Amino acid sequence: MIKTTPRQGFMARNILFLAMFMMTLSGLSLSSCGHDETSQLPREIQQFISKYFAGQGVSSYDESAGSYTVNLDNSATLVFNSSLVWIAVDGNGGTLPQQFLYDEFPAILYDYIVTTDNLANVYSVTRDNKVYTVTFHNNIISYSIANGEIKPVVTGSGE
Repeated sequence: MIKTTPRQGFMARNILFLAMFMMTLSGLSLSSCGHDETSQLPREIQQFISKYFAGQGVSSYDESAGSYTVNLDNSATLVFNSSLVWIAVDGNGGTLPQQFLYDEFPAILYDYIVTTDNLANVYSVTRDNKVYTVTFHNNIISYSIANGEIKPVVTGSGE
């Protein structure tokens, strides 16, 4: 049996405490590193997320040629062009926020969605300078920016 003096026992406890403290600190710094990448994004994208997806953290993002694809925690995927304007929002199985639809859709398109009782059924949208394409639960529509025409998008095998 090895005998220790009270001083050696005190030092051993201090070393053990210091080691546990350092492990705790390193664990905290690792868990915070990269957890929410929102602050790394341009201000316009940060504002978009806080306005329409409040409380959602950014799990990852990719920047390529000035365009951004942003994946939110357990939620939507957002795509922004090089002008930092959204061009696609996909709920990834969840519906899109109604405030986003109201604020960001042309009035004719928004009114159509409301009158067809699909406000709570919008799962994704893409847009370019000519058309919005909106995906509902069971169908897809397109909205022409030039003439305001709304029509179903035909998909499938043509049966």
